[in-house]
Amino acid sequence: MSDEAVLDRATQALRRHTDRGWTVVRENALLRALSAFRPSAPVRGRTATPAGAADYFVAADVVVAALREGVSAVQGAAPLTITCSTDDHDRLVDVTIEVVAAFDDPLLPLAAAVRRAATSRLRVVLGDLAPLAGAVAVHVAITDVTDDPREL
Repeated sequence: MSDEAVLDRATQALRRHTDRGWTVVRENALLRALSAFRPSAPVRGRTATPAGAADYFVAADVVVAALREGVSAVQGAAPLTITCSTDDHDRLVDVTIEVVAAFDDPLLPLAAAVRRAATSRLRVVLGDLAPLAGAVAVHVAITDVTDDPREL
C-alpha cells in the first residue's frame, strides 16, 4: 500500500473517532509521520575529469554511512553517532564522530586512528579534489569505554 493510501486511510479513520479515540490513533499517525522519507542534506564532492574538475553532490546520510564503515574498521573503537556540518555552499566543514573505546587502549592514538580512517573515507566519497586537508575538522569524542566495543 502506498504512503498516500495509508495517509488517506488514517485521515478517514481519524474523522470517525471521538477525542478519546484520537489519543489512541494519534500515536500511530505520529509514528507514520516520523518514519516518512526525509532526504538528508547534500554534501559537495569534487573529482578530476578530462575537462577539469567537476562537482557532484552526495547525501549526508551516505557520507555518514561511509564514515561509520571506516570507523568500524579501527581496532578498539566502535562508532555511536556521526554528524556532518556543511557551509552555505554545501561544502563539508565539520565531522563529529562519537565512539566507544576498548578498555585499557590508549585514547589519543585511538582518536588519531579514527581521524585517519574518517579522512581516508571522506576522500573516497567526496573525491580527491574535495578540500579535506585542514579544511574539514574531524572531531572525535570518546564517550564510553567497554571491554569489547563491538558488542554494542
